[in-house]
Amino acid sequence: MTTVMFCGMSFCLPLAFMLERKQRRAAKAAAAASDAAEPLLPAAEPAGPRHGELAQALMLFIPTAFDLVATVLMNVGLLSVTASVYQMMRGAEMLFAALFAVLFLRRTLNRYHYGGIGCCVVGIALVGVSSMLSGEGSASHPVSQRSMLIGMGLIILSQCVQAAQITFEDFFMADLAIPPLKIVGYEGVLGAATMLLLVLPVVQRLPGVDGKGLHEDSVDTWHMITHSSVIAGVLAVQMSALLLYNVAGMCVTGHLGAVFRTVLETTRTLFVWLVDLVLFYTPLGMGKLGESWSVYSWIQAAGFVVLVAGTVIYGKGDEAEVAEEIAAGMYDGDVEGEASHVPTVASSGAMAVPSTAAAAGAAAGSQPIAMGSSMAGSMKSTMNIGAFSGSLSRSLVRQRMGTPPPRVFVP
Repeated sequence: MTTVMFCGMSFCLPLAFMLERKQRRAAKAAAAASDAAEPLLPAAEPAGPRHGELAQALMLFIPTAFDLVATVLMNVGLLSVTASVYQMMRGAEMLFAALFAVLFLRRTLNRYHYGGIGCCVVGIALVGVSSMLSGEGSASHPVSQRSMLIGMGLIILSQCVQAAQITFEDFFMADLAIPPLKIVGYEGVLGAATMLLLVLPVVQRLPGVDGKGLHEDSVDTWHMITHSSVIAGVLAVQMSALLLYNVAGMCVTGHLGAVFRTVLETTRTLFVWLVDLVLFYTPLGMGKLGESWSVYSWIQAAGFVVLVAGTVIYGKGDEAEVAEEIAAGMYDGDVEGEASHVPTVASSGAMAVPSTAAAAGAAAGSQPIAMGSSMAGSMKSTMNIGAFSGSLSRSLVRQRMGTPPPRVFVP
């Protein structure tokens, strides 16, 4: 499943190149119509920036490694818990992202942030307790309470790794001038190559039972894919869904903002739970797939509501922080009108903002902006409840204001 995720992300790369090529043609036609084609064409395809983009793309290997480890831990944890519990436990990322931002980036939290974090802790505790009391783990095989605890622990640990990835990118890669769609695509290519050439050959030789830990029989997996049209079709649909998810998420973040995107993400967890219930109580699952509704499900529902409330409250903290920055005079007076509120999205998928980087990109037919991991991470298939909404929205606001994010790193 980790390999499938990275393969789905990698499809963003040809799409990004195709859209970029289309945009360059449109820019060339517009320049020709205005008799300005001669000075613009030489700058559109320089040799230097290509090498620069390749070097920057290789820098993405480190965050890709973080993402790989986090996704593997999540998928192993999923073997011992239900899909709805798996989705909700991932809300822990907000807690670790805030913690690392304070420790390593020297950011300050306001009362809304602390309230959101408190709700996150309470919500995760309620979800975990409900899972333990119900004793309902994986739908494919029975698991003990110890296995469920280990599974939930692995999922929480994976969110810690993912929060570390966000912090790393926010500090070291805040000036990465590559369109968001390309960033997701490059990380997908690097991740898929790492899985196929390194990770899968290694776990193929690990001791254990296939499907019950880190051991994975890739030869058997390939046999099942090539001999089952259903399995192959499901994987193809999933990779297509990941591509559409990344593109749609990018557009939502660009047009409606990060906080709206984060709140919208919570509906995915709700739909996962609803689908689980439908599978269990309909002939599709026949009581063997999905999960049942028990008296303890009310506790899980309460935990879900608290997690969503925590996400909204944390987003309010970001809005309050932005208001303070504007009041402190950090607002760039050159950014006026709609551009100061909602960044536009170019056809290549890159956000266009009134900045020097955007103007330079426009001359080349695309509009990349200096962006940190928060933007790239927001488009990954791994995002869920409360996933670094604060880091994302603050980065967006600073880009609109023309002010760089703070860089203070204390080992």
